[in-house]
Formats: sequence, structure tokens, C-alpha cells
Amino acid sequence: MKKKFSNANCKVAGFSLIELLIVLTLIFILSAISLFYLSGHQTLYKPDDQTLLIADILHEARQRSLTQRETMRVEINRSTNQITLIDENTNQDPTDTADNDRVLKSLNLFDPSVVTIGISPGQITYNPPEPLPVPTTEFIPSIYPPSGSQSVCTLRFLANGTVVNAGNDPIGTGAVANGATLHIWSPSAVDSANSDIARAITVIGSSGSVRIWEFDQGSPAANKWKDSRRSGSY
Repeated sequence: MKKKFSNANCKVAGFSLIELLIVLTLIFILSAISLFYLSGHQTLYKPDDQTLLIADILHEARQRSLTQRETMRVEINRSTNQITLIDENTNQDPTDTADNDRVLKSLNLFDPSVVTIGISPGQITYNPPEPLPVPTTEFIPSIYPPSGSQSVCTLRFLANGTVVNAGNDPIGTGAVANGATLHIWSPSAVDSANSDIARAITVIGSSGSVRIWEFDQGSPAANKWKDSRRSGSY
């Protein structure tokens, strides 16, 4: 006896072909939507990721300088798009030279088209409200090898807890205590001179305290910078 098959009634593992196609279509649509929102979510939080990475390096530099009693140098390099932590080995060689500097770690930063570092975005004209001066950090030609002549922000954490600038030569002669504000923000798709999301890191020169700030555009306060509190100001 011959069995008759009908395309309309064909079953695959208990489901009709039409039902299976509908399920596969829904899975495809939901996957596409999820990928779209995931990509947007990752882009949205990249300024936060970069801010936390830089703050972690600054905190580590401060802790190492206090516990190891050595000068720790942090270089944020816009020419190579990297942040580097360097041990200057100041307590092991009384005749200090740049040759005994030792790189402890060097990490890549996001592309500037995704996350900008340096001056504040166009719509923000003031820095976070720290009680002590924290001028916007400067990126200038480095005097330290191997970053010589590259555009670098240099912060040197000393064993006495203070933070100083690069100084005048490769061993930091003439360095002075220097607070700093580092702006970190994502360029707006409408106007790349302005930001969609803005963050800042402040470093107090007299104490080495490091703090993260968020810019709240919707805040009614005159100064819209808010202390993040996600990274302690120790």
C-alpha cells in the first residue's frame, strides 16, 4: 500500500515547515535587534571604561610611590594612544638617570574618534569643583625617552604623596607640584567638538588624590560635574 505525502502536511520533528520558518525568522530578527542595541550600549559606555582604566593606573602609581618609596611616572600619550606606568627607580640609584627607568605596564586607549582625551568638549567651559586648583592637563612634547617629542601628559607621583609635572629634563629637574584635570568624552555624532558623554579625572597635586567625575547635562546646579564615587579619592 503506497503512502501519500502532502507538502502542506509535511512535518519535521513535530513541526510543519511553515512553523519552522516562522521560528527561524523570529530568531533572526531578535538576534539582529540584540546586536544593534549591544553595539550602541558598548559605544555608550566606552568613555566610562576608558576613565576607569586611566584612574586605575593613577591609583596604582600613587600606591606604589607611597609603599615602595619611589617616584612613579604616568604618561598619557596621544601620539601612540597609550597610557604607561613607569618606575623611575629613584631610591636605588643616588646618581639618578633616565636609563634606569622601568616600564611596569603600558595599555592601549580607545581611538580618539571614539573617546577623546585632553581638553574639555566645546559645550563644557569649566572643570569639576575641587577645593584645590586642578587646571586642565596639558599635552606637550615629552622630554623623557622613549616618548621624546611625542604629545604626552606627564604626572609623577612622589614618595612624599605629592604629584609633580615632568620638570625640565629626563630626570625631572625643576618639577613642581601640579594638580590636573583630565577630560574624557565621546564626540557627538552631530558636532564632534561637543560631547555625548563627558567624564573627568582630577588629581590633587598636594596629596595625589584621584577622583572621577560625571558631567550631568540635566542638573539644575551651576556646576554640573558630579563626584562619581565609583573610584575612591584615597
